[in-house]
Amino acid sequence: MNKKCFKCKKTLSIDMFYKHKTMADGYLNKCKLCTQKDVKKRYYSEEARGKIVEYEKRRFKDPERKKKIKIYEQKMRKKSPGKYRARNVAKSAVRYGRLLRLPCEICGNPKSESHHEDYRKYLEVRWLCRKHHRIAEGKIPF
Repeated sequence: MNKKCFKCKKTLSIDMFYKHKTMADGYLNKCKLCTQKDVKKRYYSEEARGKIVEYEKRRFKDPERKKKIKIYEQKMRKKSPGKYRARNVAKSAVRYGRLLRLPCEICGNPKSESHHEDYRKYLEVRWLCRKHHRIAEGKIPF
């Protein structure tokens, strides 16, 4: 079965659409790719930023959320022990003055994070703000 996306006008397989109970055929009229683009655009817009920050602050204080985060972190530690080790060594080096935290090398934002190109080289880091770090990791396409 196929369906036409009202946004990009492409006819795609039904599995390329999110399920939606209130739609006549049970699927959203916008394809997954268009939906994802719209969500990212809205999430990273300046107007929505304040609301999102407040929402995330409340969300991370929830005890259930904290429990889920702890479980996820334990799972990721087992999955990528090198990454976990590199982060901890860099964090300790900053704390004890062996590594100096610098502003973002792209925009100069003083709130920066350490980015490892190679997790085996613990103290070889690039200092990037949150936005540029996520771009370097390939998490956001800007």
